[in-house]
Amino acid sequence: MKRVLEDLYFGEIQPNISNENPRWQKVEQVVDENEEVLLKLLEGKERKLFLDLVNAQSEVDGNTAVENFISGFKLGARIILESVVER
Repeated sequence: MKRVLEDLYFGEIQPNISNENPRWQKVEQVVDENEEVLLKLLEGKERKLFLDLVNAQSEVDGNTAVENFISGFKLGARIILESVVER
C-alpha cells in the first residue's frame, strides 16, 4: 500500500480520465471544432456569453470529476473495509 500512496503523491498515478481512448478523442475533437466555428461566427455580447457558458461548463465538469473521484474512492474503501471486517 505504501508504494501506491507514494506513486500517487509523486504523480506517478494520475487518477483521471485518459485521453488515449479513441472514442473520447473523437468527441473532444467535435467539441473543439464546433467551439472554434461558433467563436468565428459570434461577436460582442454573444461571443462573451458563449465563452462564459463554455468556461462555466468547464468548471462544473471539473468539480463533478473531483466529486465523482472522491465518491468512487470512498466506495472502494468501504468495499475493502467490509470485505475484511466481519460483522
